[in-house]
Amino acid sequence: MTIVMRDYPPMAQDFMNREHEDFANLLNAAEQALLMGEAALPHLNLLYDHCVKHFAHEEEEMQRYHFPPYPVHKAEHERVLGMFRDQLANFEATGDVSPVLEFLLETVPDWFGQHLRSMDRVTSQFLFQQKGDAA
Repeated sequence: MTIVMRDYPPMAQDFMNREHEDFANLLNAAEQALLMGEAALPHLNLLYDHCVKHFAHEEEEMQRYHFPPYPVHKAEHERVLGMFRDQLANFEATGDVSPVLEFLLETVPDWFGQHLRSMDRVTSQFLFQQKGDAA
């Protein structure tokens, strides 16, 4: 399932919108590589690395502005990174495309939409109230 960012509500923080757009592009590229039988591991690693950096950026902002539900949001990031690591490890060990493709086509887009509409929306609004729409 290709992610198109215009299908999702924008966040009140520009940095989140930019990083979410990058995520969507990397996810779509990884999906295409898998579907076309291309070398997908570099795409998957780029996607994972982006998630690590993006989550760290969000968490840094949440800590800087003392976002009360920070521990819950961070725990969700950790859970998702764990799922990514498991998928990468399985794909590297077996070369089986099916589980990682299902993960990218179904699990990740479902999670992404829910996460944007709930945790990220609340976080971005809180940050906006604290600091404005800063990058």
